[in-house]
Amino acid sequence: MPNENRLDPQALKERIGKHLRTADEFTRYQRYEEAILEIESALDLDPKHNYARSFLERVKLMHKRLQEKEAVQSGPQEMSLEERMEIISRHLTTAEGFINKKDYKHALEEVAFVYKIDPKNYYAQTYSERIDLLMLEENIEATKITKTEIKPDIARMPQSPASERGSTPMYRELLKEAWFDGKVSEEEAKKLAAIRELFGITPENHRQLEHEIKIEAYLEALYIAARDNVLTDMEQKTLTMMRIKYGISPEEQAAAEARYDEIKNSSKSHGTILIVDTDRDVLVSLSKVLKQRSFSVLLAQKVEDAMQLLMRQTPNIILSELFFTNSQIDGVAFFEKLQGHLLLKQVPFIFVSSLKDKKIIQAGLRLGIDHFITKPIDVDLLLAIIDGKLRM
Repeated sequence: MPNENRLDPQALKERIGKHLRTADEFTRYQRYEEAILEIESALDLDPKHNYARSFLERVKLMHKRLQEKEAVQSGPQEMSLEERMEIISRHLTTAEGFINKKDYKHALEEVAFVYKIDPKNYYAQTYSERIDLLMLEENIEATKITKTEIKPDIARMPQSPASERGSTPMYRELLKEAWFDGKVSEEEAKKLAAIRELFGITPENHRQLEHEIKIEAYLEALYIAARDNVLTDMEQKTLTMMRIKYGISPEEQAAAEARYDEIKNSSKSHGTILIVDTDRDVLVSLSKVLKQRSFSVLLAQKVEDAMQLLMRQTPNIILSELFFTNSQIDGVAFFEKLQGHLLLKQVPFIFVSSLKDKKIIQAGLRLGIDHFITKPIDVDLLLAIIDGKLRM
């Protein structure tokens, strides 16, 4: 067999390129073991080929991730996208509570939990950057530095949908990693340019893929932030940071938000239910049950927060605890407050409480409360009551 290394430089380059392109095709279909063999063949021809080595490391990492994903899906701890987003949203909500108290240490710990679930979560990355900036603002007087430090020099991206021609799984992965911190380093830019040349990726392909990755990152962040149908001040500022960091234009923002609304509406919600309860476990468990039955859910842990939600959106039904340890307003006062609003007083109001005193239940019903459900909650009974109220 002739010595492959005695080929002239151009022929050698072509042989290496053929192996790498074949490896890329295998990678596209997640045939990672075959892709690794092709890359190793390329390295046999040129052991010092930097991009072949980089490609090999990348494919091995992708293979490992696939194996880990398959192991999780085959085991008892399988986590759906909805469950993953719910946990991420819960940790970031807790982080926001710490931020409001200026307890940035614990806020960052909550963000760290998100990284354990999704190490490449762009929204969590921007959230932590927002915390860093708030910490910085506490130590300096010139707060104008906030905007100048986070805005990269990004060319305006086209709005046309990305073409798959010329794209490769490896290049897409490299792009995602390069943009994770909001800027592309000189070394990353050189590596990307070399990969583009090797695989024939045109500048237009590159821009379209880059644009797609940024919009997907923003859309995922919007999905997490808007799960409770309300964007807090912290969430709005974090999303603004993402738009600046990734150079998302107002038109692209509108397109992404329209896509989010389309996805949200496609779930065919049976109605919106506001749950007000001090106990977060009750909120989470009830929310999960209702979402599984295609209801949209709003959550609040005290009456004051519930009133803010009601000023922005009118639900179809309100489920409320009777007593709140973290509020000066109890459930009865909450109900009476709603009677002063022309629209909100029409919304069916149901007490969900651990109290089982018959006299209290009767008093509540005399006030005009629609129903009284005691804890532990009979889910089938609750769903039957909700269904009956929505049909009226």
